[in-house]
Amino acid sequence: MQPDVAIIGGGVIGCSLARALAGEGVRVAVVERGAPGEEASWAAAGMLAPSAEAEEQSPVFALGRASLERYRQLAPELLSETGIDCQYRAIGSLVLFADEQERRSWAGSLAWQRSQGVPLEELSASELRDREPQLAPFAGAFFLPGDHQIDNRLLMRALVESCRIRGVEFILGKAALEVERNGKRTLGLRLENDRVPAGQVVNAAGSWAGSIRVPGLAPAPIRPVKGHMLALQSDALHLRHVARYAHIYVVPRSAGRFLIGSTMEEVGFDKTPRAGQLTGLLNAALRICPELEQSALTEFWAGLRPASSDGLPMLGPTSLDGYFAALGHFRNGILLAPITAEILSGWLLRGKPPILASQPTLADAFLPTRLLRSS
Repeated sequence: MQPDVAIIGGGVIGCSLARALAGEGVRVAVVERGAPGEEASWAAAGMLAPSAEAEEQSPVFALGRASLERYRQLAPELLSETGIDCQYRAIGSLVLFADEQERRSWAGSLAWQRSQGVPLEELSASELRDREPQLAPFAGAFFLPGDHQIDNRLLMRALVESCRIRGVEFILGKAALEVERNGKRTLGLRLENDRVPAGQVVNAAGSWAGSIRVPGLAPAPIRPVKGHMLALQSDALHLRHVARYAHIYVVPRSAGRFLIGSTMEEVGFDKTPRAGQLTGLLNAALRICPELEQSALTEFWAGLRPASSDGLPMLGPTSLDGYFAALGHFRNGILLAPITAEILSGWLLRGKPPILASQPTLADAFLPTRLLRSS
């Protein structure tokens, strides 16, 4: 059966959108060159952290907060529909500081967030020790209760299962090569030794988005940014919150698992884990929590985050009728997946984005036409 919408990319963005569209009766095909969710979505830490990742005055902050609210409904829906518990946890995160200079480096952003109504709390050294006694001594911390987390790998499993339950077709092991067009209108996708006719096509190919040829349009301005991560196992360590210090984080998961991340490297499409970066992560994690020294190293990896040329996502229609972009989520793909699905569904089904509460024009900041030029 010919799909109404073909989505390039089976990561968290593509699958979230496919699930949302299929829930409204749309026939959807997801084209994925590998297995669903095994690139950036698999390599992430699952932090839903609009406050810790906030940049003052950036529209991504408001988008992230709106998307976080959608997880309160999405996680139980997926559990009910698929039986998969994504381990959504509203536990908050700690931003640690060792001295007054480090404290001041965060103060401006957090003061701005307070002005936006975001709840924040500053903890003294003794209050921090009472809350997380197994962390190293620090001068204090900022507690961000609005930052949550989810198990991104379980989330992907649940999204894929939900898509299949809703009738989404997965076309796997074939790379999308070109968006076909007839004048000003999209006709579908050309694949390796195949084609997918569809009146609407969404590029959600992450770091590989620029490799999709679109006659008349320049390649999508998306580049990969590499990030190393590792996982430790410790039955003796018990942390309640994500702990961040100097751009490194320790994420507690269930059953004594801890994720450590992450680096940011401009090295093209190289995903090979490197000893130097992994050693740096381990040393930084021990600075945060010395009791990790006796933990077992159970896994390490590197993934590629898709970054746009101006640092903002690209969400919505392009100048080619029927061709849409859902790209450039960088470090926030897991966080922004629900709101991206909502915005793109609005464009695809109704020709306009949803009106977000208190931010009626927010989606305008992410229109792909600001970056995606005619060739």
